[in-house]
Amino acid sequence: MLKVRLVSIAACAVFALSPARAFAQTSSSSNLVDLMKDFFLQSVVLSTTPGGGGVIAHQPIFATDPSVTPVTDLVQQISSQIGSQVETVPLGSSSGGFTYKYDSSLGTFKRSTDSFGPAFAERAVTIGKGKISVGMNYQHSTYPTLDGKNLGNGDVAIFLPHQKIGNFVEGDMIEADLKMDLTSATTVMFGNFGVTDKLDVGVVVPNQHVNMNLTYHAIIRDFATHAVSPDTHRFSNGQKTQDTSTSGSATGIGDILLRGKYVFVSTETSGFGLGLDLRLPSGDADNMLGTGATQTQVYLIASGVRGKFGDHANIGYTFSSGGTNVSDQFNYVGGAEYAVTPKLTIVGDLVGRTFIDSKKLTDTSFQHSFQQGPTAAVETVTLDTVQLESANINSVLGTAGFKFNPVGNLLVNAHLVVTLNDSGLHRGVTGVFGFDYSF
Repeated sequence: MLKVRLVSIAACAVFALSPARAFAQTSSSSNLVDLMKDFFLQSVVLSTTPGGGGVIAHQPIFATDPSVTPVTDLVQQISSQIGSQVETVPLGSSSGGFTYKYDSSLGTFKRSTDSFGPAFAERAVTIGKGKISVGMNYQHSTYPTLDGKNLGNGDVAIFLPHQKIGNFVEGDMIEADLKMDLTSATTVMFGNFGVTDKLDVGVVVPNQHVNMNLTYHAIIRDFATHAVSPDTHRFSNGQKTQDTSTSGSATGIGDILLRGKYVFVSTETSGFGLGLDLRLPSGDADNMLGTGATQTQVYLIASGVRGKFGDHANIGYTFSSGGTNVSDQFNYVGGAEYAVTPKLTIVGDLVGRTFIDSKKLTDTSFQHSFQQGPTAAVETVTLDTVQLESANINSVLGTAGFKFNPVGNLLVNAHLVVTLNDSGLHRGVTGVFGFDYSF
């Protein structure tokens, strides 16, 4: 019987692993992380005039100009930072909602808790020796802001300098306002096995779909030429503003997670344990399907039960190795659950993560000098833009939902995840829906 159950779990894993990685785009970029920079080069840096020459370069050949390279590097760094945070969304707990303890006086297993447990945390209770739970959940996320900057409204303004040509016209610049519509859809398959009454092991296999729509709203800021030579710089549409758009998407397996939980203290009312999560770099980091890093999370687990009410807390640290812009993390989860009826549990969690020495998008400004003509006086203007700086990024999520037992050992669940602060890549209100079944 146990072999049949294990075969069922293996079949679920094979099913989850079956989708091949795929990437589709409307520009020449080879992956999602490079899409922002590649399209910036194509649509802004190498913009053309109505006659076909370069707008700022006067020839479309200055992508590696020393004055331009820092700008294109910034675009690439912003994209990499977004990509590294898309994959770090909480996947939820893989522990089964039904937990059992062997009753020697009855010679059989009986349920060890009244509630079905938390959704985004672990409790210091195992599912029982020889017991198996399998399940899945689905979540669709939007990402409206990055460090408080609205990605849909063009809040991220990037200025492209003119190529140095020894002429007053190099005082003109292009302002490119980034607009991004980024979404992800994650289907998670998971399985959990009770090795002993104190030890559970599990596996989590996410399948990801990430979609990105990009628009650069480009404006020729003709500081130098607007009075003496207003037609010097125009886009191919004959205007001094131009919107160009592209899109890309990717689908494939994300970073697979191996889990272990050992409960070293267990009483009728409380428990303490240790958890270990190993996140493998199986997802394609270049397409925002994975972090590209091996991450090991070690955390303490505490939980208590008082009748129908239960509480739980996890606190730990994640060590990251490899990848680009992938930071260590300090992790914590705290919450409570209440068994409203034997078939319905409501649950809420507070999920916190601190990305150690990560990159944060901040406001900055610089002075730009120009002349309105070859013999005119030098003038300056202050321009507001953005930069990336090293910082600890604190992400706090609030979750609330329920687990319902319609029949047998089947649980269905639904939860809402709300981001409570603006640090890092802000996720919009997200619904998480799923089920698990215990054998």
